[in-house]
Amino acid sequence: MNVGLRDHPVFRAEFLRLKGERASRARTLDVFDPFTETRVATVPLASVDDVRAAFEFAAAYEAKLTRYERSQILERAAGLLRERSEEASDLISLESGLSKQDSRYEIGRVADVFRFASIEALRDDGQSFLCDLTPHGRTRRVFSQREPLAGVIVAIMPFNHPMNQVAHKIARRSRRIIACSSSRPRRCRCRRSISRTCCTKPDCLRQCCRC
Repeated sequence: MNVGLRDHPVFRAEFLRLKGERASRARTLDVFDPFTETRVATVPLASVDDVRAAFEFAAAYEAKLTRYERSQILERAAGLLRERSEEASDLISLESGLSKQDSRYEIGRVADVFRFASIEALRDDGQSFLCDLTPHGRTRRVFSQREPLAGVIVAIMPFNHPMNQVAHKIARRSRRIIACSSSRPRRCRCRRSISRTCCTKPDCLRQCCRC
């Protein structure tokens, strides 16, 4: 044990959310404030078995949210994030050393992403095409619509503006496992907490931490 380890006044032991349940693990990652070198959090690390279980669970999951329900969740997430902007920006500054000006800016961008995504969720993205455009065409019309990918997508969270980057990844309709950056793990959990608060159904959000 590191006898020189000091915990920050806002220290928090985070948890892993796996298959919709909170979980702790023996292996953890310490998160430090780069300026004071105090520990601001511990984050559990998923095992290989955890990751396999997350993939199996996600692959079997079938999303049943309507466009309206998805739009409402994203709209509420944008509003809640703006309400908690100071709390969220404090978290960013503590784990990364970014100035409050920069961390507030990132929070604003995340809220914007959710807001725009809530609008896009209501957009009818189907298209129709005339087929009699060439001598070989016929007098008929073809209709197309977009469907989410059938598999499971691993959304890897980058180290630079990770909360904003991961917001773009989760605003879509496909099934995703979020792999948090080891250098910025708490932003992923902050975004997840906001999203879960806004979800109207208990199983609409899943996450697994990088092992």
